Amino acid sequence: MKKLLLTIFFIFTATTYSQELDEAYLASLPEDVRESVLNNMEQREKDDSPLYRRPSSMVRKPATNPEGLFDRFGANIFDMMQSSFMPVNEPNVDSSYILDFGDTLQIELIGQKNDKQELSILRDGSINIPDIGKVFLSGLSLESASSLIKAKLSSAYIGVEGYITLINIKDIQVLISGNAYNPGIYTLNGNSNLLHALAMAGGIDEQGSYRKIDLIRDDVVIDSVDLYDTFIRGSSGFGAKLQNGDSILVKPVLNLVSVSGAVNRPNQYELTSDENFQDLLNYANGFSPVADKSYIRVERLSKNEVSYLRINEGDLISLKPRSGDSLYVKSFVYRSVSIKGAVNTPGTYIIDEEETLSSIIEKAEGYRDNAYPFGGALINKKTLKINQDAVERLYQSFVQNLITKGNSLFASESLPMILSELKSSKVSGRVMADFDMDLIKAKPYLDTTLEDGDEIIIPINTQQVYIYGEINNPGTIRYIPNNNIKDYLSNSGGILDSGDSKNIFVVHPNGEVNVLNSRGLSFASSASKDILIYPGTVIYIPRKIITRDPSLVASIWAPIVSALATSFTALSVLDNQ
Repeated sequence: MKKLLLTIFFIFTATTYSQELDEAYLASLPEDVRESVLNNMEQREKDDSPLYRRPSSMVRKPATNPEGLFDRFGANIFDMMQSSFMPVNEPNVDSSYILDFGDTLQIELIGQKNDKQELSILRDGSINIPDIGKVFLSGLSLESASSLIKAKLSSAYIGVEGYITLINIKDIQVLISGNAYNPGIYTLNGNSNLLHALAMAGGIDEQGSYRKIDLIRDDVVIDSVDLYDTFIRGSSGFGAKLQNGDSILVKPVLNLVSVSGAVNRPNQYELTSDENFQDLLNYANGFSPVADKSYIRVERLSKNEVSYLRINEGDLISLKPRSGDSLYVKSFVYRSVSIKGAVNTPGTYIIDEEETLSSIIEKAEGYRDNAYPFGGALINKKTLKINQDAVERLYQSFVQNLITKGNSLFASESLPMILSELKSSKVSGRVMADFDMDLIKAKPYLDTTLEDGDEIIIPINTQQVYIYGEINNPGTIRYIPNNNIKDYLSNSGGILDSGDSKNIFVVHPNGEVNVLNSRGLSFASSASKDILIYPGTVIYIPRKIITRDPSLVASIWAPIVSALATSFTALSVLDNQ
């Protein structure tokens, strides 16, 4: 199947890319690399092609708050709007549904007489039942109409049971006006309510009220709906059922107040004239668990000035908000970090924003006797994301260069291998930090401030040096003081012919990376002796890469080697546990 896909795709892209790649070369690439190349080429084809979409009656409204300021509470309920004035799907009816012209009933007779009839309500409000005559149903509820029909059937037939079902619902037309998003005349089914109609019109506009929406029938306001009853209090009534000729008037908003900070639902809310800041807090679902209730502030606009008013929690119920006010509740800042490995009390700790690496080690009751602080690792989420993005950009740039022949590696057999290594490499979020408690105590500026989600790994003492890559006997070798790189490589059987002896990576236990550049392993002198080897050091011999740009070598292998060293640190913790 993959071969078929490759062949078909090559045919379609031959005109554009035939001067760049051939099918044989694509087929020779590792599977994961080939898929990346094909995906990139396919995306380029899509970018060059026009887009066609199937028309729909529902469309997404344009964003009304692109700057990301306070969102109006309830606005997301009406994210979609109807793009035509056609009826929407028919909701299920209940026994209170009011019958009128256009509704169709099915009457089924069972017993001495078996029959089934479909009867539509006529313009005069009646149906004509055979052997019974006209029965006027317009204006009756479905329940009342069913009772009336059953009574008529009982008087006309003996031993007959009647079953009445509403099988077709009439259409009605209503006018939606005022501060609706898209006012106009809409056709709905006869079981619709005010919320259905507003959804058809795209909801409320930026200046409209969610708290006062009037339903007008025969020029009289028969109901006034507060949508907060539904959105916040959970009421499912939605007001009276709509009838043909009804009008819905959305009143303008009068009092918009924002709440932010340590509350459970920060947003912009609409308050009525008799509501206070306590009501605003209730709409925001109260204080969050991290709220600092000693700092509550009201920001108030007055002409060209902004004033700030500090209030107490008890003032919320007595202070009346003004439109444009903003209530802010300060929050305590907490962070969660974890520490594992060779400490006396590993686990997850909640810390404040000022705490540092040394304070967490103290909370963990210090290092155990077998701890190896020099090999400690601090893993940071932000650093991990940055490193992941950097490696992905490097990978994608090589893929694009492969497609366009824009890289000196294109003609080299090394490129597929490089891409495959980058694709499969696990990126580390390790940051440089000092774990020597005595040194930090003497020089506090060496301490590291922690961030939320940081992970601290303290390995156990090791007497091993890790040697991996293009070496005859990869694995671990015992640490011998004063031995240099050449000694360790010799004791591991020497570098393979495929290894790059001119670029050897040395990752120290503290995460520091050295790249040893030489003219081969005839460097018995200063080159290898200048780099100290510690217990837990990783020596990595990469594969040879043929390129006219030597700077590419470090950029390719550095993230792979760094992640490898971090993995050894983590494994030492797992072994210890």
